[in-house]
Amino acid sequence: MQIRRILLISFFLLLSIVALPLTTLSFFGTRNSLQEEIGRHLTSDAAMLMEEVDMLMFERLQNVHSWSRLDTIREMQIGDENKRLSQFLTDVEAGYKGMYRNLFYVDTLQRVIAASAPELIGHIHYTTANWVKAEVPNGEVLIEDLQLTPPYNKTNLVIRAPVYDKHTSKNRGHLYGLFDMQQLFHLLDKASGSSSGERFIVLLDGEGRTLAASSSLRTPQFLLKNTFANWKPNKGEALFVHSGDSISNSPVLVGYASSTGYLGYAQLGWSVLIFQNIANAFSPVRSLWLMFTAVIISTLLLAFFASHWISGRIAKPLLSLTAWVRQVRHSEQQTPPQVGGTVEIRELETAFGEMLQELELSREHVIQATKLAVVGEMAAIMAHEVRTPLGILSTSAQWLQEEQALSPEGKEMTQFILEESNRLKKLVTTLLECARPRAPEMLHHNIHDLIAHSVELLASQANKKHLNIQQHLLAHNPFIACDAELLTQVFLNLLLNAIQILPDHGIIRIRSTTFGQRIDIEFADNGPGIAYEDYHRLFDPFFTKREGGIGLGLTVTQQIITAHQGKISAIQSDWGGACFFLRLPLTQE
Repeated sequence: MQIRRILLISFFLLLSIVALPLTTLSFFGTRNSLQEEIGRHLTSDAAMLMEEVDMLMFERLQNVHSWSRLDTIREMQIGDENKRLSQFLTDVEAGYKGMYRNLFYVDTLQRVIAASAPELIGHIHYTTANWVKAEVPNGEVLIEDLQLTPPYNKTNLVIRAPVYDKHTSKNRGHLYGLFDMQQLFHLLDKASGSSSGERFIVLLDGEGRTLAASSSLRTPQFLLKNTFANWKPNKGEALFVHSGDSISNSPVLVGYASSTGYLGYAQLGWSVLIFQNIANAFSPVRSLWLMFTAVIISTLLLAFFASHWISGRIAKPLLSLTAWVRQVRHSEQQTPPQVGGTVEIRELETAFGEMLQELELSREHVIQATKLAVVGEMAAIMAHEVRTPLGILSTSAQWLQEEQALSPEGKEMTQFILEESNRLKKLVTTLLECARPRAPEMLHHNIHDLIAHSVELLASQANKKHLNIQQHLLAHNPFIACDAELLTQVFLNLLLNAIQILPDHGIIRIRSTTFGQRIDIEFADNGPGIAYEDYHRLFDPFFTKREGGIGLGLTVTQQIITAHQGKISAIQSDWGGACFFLRLPLTQE
């Protein structure tokens, strides 16, 4: 599967696993929080409205009860029509500014003998069943059923208080007050006009019948009906959700409060329900859901383009490296392309470069090993074929030199034979050392002492050419594990090459420095230098540009340095001459 497809699927899975559940949880969490907040408001408003209703009804009941105890009423005679009492009732009704629709007094014969409305006097008023018996201070007041007069803008609540004789405490009749329900309707209409959405309010009696309702519900099918008898919450609850079509086509949130009486009196058993349509209440949540949906869709689109771009940043460099790997076997290009990309891609590119360097180094080692194998084979043949004749020649030349009759020319010729024989012996020895180098004996030595000793050994040859050998031995830890004899041979080879190549009054600089767990040594001169095309052949066997040289000195030197787990390389010196750079570890693993 392609990287782009994997990343795209990963982005979508990540969003599905993380974003969608978080969005859903946020939505339902917000919905529940909003429901709780609306519920608290509904319950609080229901309790406050019930308290206002309790206070209003207590005042009305207390009024009727107080008037029933006035001497003006208690001294009425049965069958008398009292104009003074009628005027009193008229003044009281006018003083309460529409709170009462009528006030009248009925004697024990059910005849109206005094009223605020003159047309009622003389009429018979029959007492209906007691609906509510309410306790007030120092007595009780009775409430009869509502008087419903279409179009229900003249609905009265009949309040009745018994009138007792002042002296005998016998019942002398009843004082009636027709309380105008518009006062309650006004309270409910005022509370229903909430800014948080349309509300519906009903006032229920103790039997669950609708006693009053807000304006949108004041219709014949609601008032004095048991429409909301089953809407009361469970015990200990105030807010509940009701599903039904009595109010709307969707469930509603309902806040409930029951009457506690005003100052502990007027226990009417009434209750208030305030409910709000869930569809209207949760309109902010729907807007929030739409916003969440838009955010998710935008995020998905952003994830698509982001995954496409990111996969391109990853896949394109990888494809370039893959193409290069396939072509590198058939081309001479050994450097990976500069593909760029992320840090990991750049590290991969660096790793490819290092791998190529290691492969090239391994190739050089194989070539070097092949050349050394050839040298070893040649050395074995020459050692077998040359040593014996050389020994015979050298011995014969020595015998000839002892002859007394040998002419001076003969002695000179025998000396040539001895010198050339010795040179050939050294050549054979060098070849054998190059082919079969001995294993180094690692001991701790001061590298500075070995360098100084090598300089002393060649001091006479340097002095003949008036060479200036500068020693800048700055390594703070010159002690390393090495074979002193082999390293001395290395230093002698490098110094001797410089002495032989330099003109008179030349300069040789030896410098040492320490870097971590290694020591670096540099042999630089101001001689003619090394040709650019010869750098890669310097350590090959039998390669030399010096007349009379055999080209094995640097080969042996490289073998010794490699045996010490070090490296040797040649660069151009600061003066334009040659500079051989040695790097040796302080310890041997």
